[in-house]
Amino acid sequence: MRAKARAVLRWFDALLAAIARLGHASLSYLLLLVVAPILGASAYWYFRGPDTRLKFLDTNKVTFADQIAAAKPVGIVIAVVVVVVAALHFAWTRRRGVPFATIAQRAGTYLTPLLAVPFVVALFQKGIEKESPKLTLFFCAIIAAIIGVATYRIVGPKLPEIEDPKKRRIANIAATVVTWLALGGLWLGYGLFFTELAVTNHHAFGTRTIDLGLYDNIFWQSAHGRPLACTFIKSGYHGSAHFDPILVALSPAYMTYPRAEFILGLQSFWCGSGVIPVYLLARHFLGSRLQGLLLAASYALHPALQGANMYEFHSLTLSCVPILWTLWALHARHLKAYWVLLFLSLTVREDVPLMMVPVGVVSILLPDPRMRRVGLVTILLCAAYFVIVKRFFMTSSDVIMSGPQSYSYAYYYSEMIPDGKGLGGMFLTLVTNPTFALRHAMEEQKLVYIATVFLPFLFMPFFARSWRLTLLYGLAFTTLATRQAVFSTHFQYTNAILPFALATVPLGIKQFSEGTLANAYKLDGARLRRALVFAAFAASLATTYKFGGLWDNQSFRGGFVRVYRTLTPEQKAQYEWMEEAKKQIPPKASVGVTQKIGPHVSGRKDVTLYGQSNAQYVFVDERELKGAQQKRHRKAIDEGRLELVTKRGSMALYRNMRFFKKKANVEEPKPPPPEDEEPGDVNDVLGDEPQE
Repeated sequence: MRAKARAVLRWFDALLAAIARLGHASLSYLLLLVVAPILGASAYWYFRGPDTRLKFLDTNKVTFADQIAAAKPVGIVIAVVVVVVAALHFAWTRRRGVPFATIAQRAGTYLTPLLAVPFVVALFQKGIEKESPKLTLFFCAIIAAIIGVATYRIVGPKLPEIEDPKKRRIANIAATVVTWLALGGLWLGYGLFFTELAVTNHHAFGTRTIDLGLYDNIFWQSAHGRPLACTFIKSGYHGSAHFDPILVALSPAYMTYPRAEFILGLQSFWCGSGVIPVYLLARHFLGSRLQGLLLAASYALHPALQGANMYEFHSLTLSCVPILWTLWALHARHLKAYWVLLFLSLTVREDVPLMMVPVGVVSILLPDPRMRRVGLVTILLCAAYFVIVKRFFMTSSDVIMSGPQSYSYAYYYSEMIPDGKGLGGMFLTLVTNPTFALRHAMEEQKLVYIATVFLPFLFMPFFARSWRLTLLYGLAFTTLATRQAVFSTHFQYTNAILPFALATVPLGIKQFSEGTLANAYKLDGARLRRALVFAAFAASLATTYKFGGLWDNQSFRGGFVRVYRTLTPEQKAQYEWMEEAKKQIPPKASVGVTQKIGPHVSGRKDVTLYGQSNAQYVFVDERELKGAQQKRHRKAIDEGRLELVTKRGSMALYRNMRFFKKKANVEEPKPPPPEDEEPGDVNDVLGDEPQE
């Protein structure tokens, strides 16, 4: 009996061991060998048929016949996997002695990327990015994580160096040529795509006088000897809002094609050129051409870059590229180039010195005495430049502007400045009510914004140790704001974060791969860096698909409105009419315009918003006239003060007959004003007072 009992126990122990081995094998590779093919093949059904099948992602109202049809490719793929694994088992186990577990594990490793398929399919659901941006970002994060794990498992150690010096030199030259051709292709592709998209949107009347017409006029005035002059804004000088002398330096090129389309193309190619400093930074820290290319591509794919690019034109959008070059020169210790590039960056806008002060602070914290001196001089130079610009070149010396001849930005932070006392009031709020400031900065919408900005970088900038301090200004600038546009990827304000995040991504990846967590799990540093770069590229692709401008989606905006991607026949005809109507305005004539018309005629000396001044011609979209302005406009027409030149739909060009009758030396009789109206009210719409 004892012998039988021991035999039963041995049999039971063997059974438990077999179950344990099966469970371990299932968790290691068997389950993956089954699940991955199912997930991959199931997607075939959604994309093989009409687009309407994607609606079943929500409802699952699928007929039995459709379910059987969807199961066929799943069965076929599983059968193929079984046949391939069995063939490998026969060839390698029988002939080479390789264990089946090794073969199955390797096969499962190559199938790992298929685990991302259901999340990729979910992103194809129309409107998910608008209905649930948080869920969309979660799917993007899962996709990136799976691709990162798969890359770490699949891609082995770095290939050995070529021993022959001549062959190695030839291989390096070939790799360098291919790399720079790829970078040039990225730059050219980005520039051409977004130039065409921006110009199409402009021709569809998707742009406005504020701000595209404003900047177009600045370029025109600067090119004609009036630096930063602008007839659309207070005091006729852009220093009442911003100080951006780089526009003066660029204005001679504007004269090659003096239209708003030129600065739209300039902005697109300027932003696209950022792939080069991003590549150089990645190559400097990671030492890999491929990883540098992938991070450069991630930059070009970033939704915030594309959103700012498509929001008409802004000098702040230009800041990203020179700041990236400046940071590259600093990290690479090209100090002579650093000072030149730093000055170039400062000329982009008056608040760039505030962005660069943290760079000086971090440089002081570095152990290198030379970098400490560089950091101190950087802080002093930025402070001096900011004070000089505010004191002598702008109409207000306040940090966030004030006074009748300036545009104040205090309302951007109205909740942080409840008493209206400017920047001092904000500091008082931070010091006396930090809990409110923290809650205000961490509102749900702002957290979604932060996730959208940093997910394409896998949040790696926050692992860059001391250099993550360079993110503080941009994070405070955006998250402490009350105005929604400031914490949105559809506007230019993210450029206060973007260049510093991009510059710290490769450093963060490097330091993370060498950090405590990687060492605790005994991860190979080189493989982990490669995996993180591939994961970042996957996150960038997924994020830009649902939030960027390369593909049409429900989320992407260029500023406040969706971007026109094609011209309808009506829009094309309206634009052609507008171009013909422009020819009837003499080059030196003054023009009053509304928002839609403005950026199409802003390249002239004297052009203002309708009602801002008394203009010789009035070129308006009458649908934009509201309330009292519309009444005064109709009254001016009825009394003959405005004479129609040409009209199509709601857009019309008028002459202000007061100017033309004066030229003919004809006295215009002035009718007595109505009893209930003060003299001059009839002509208010022609330009007595500025319009807000």
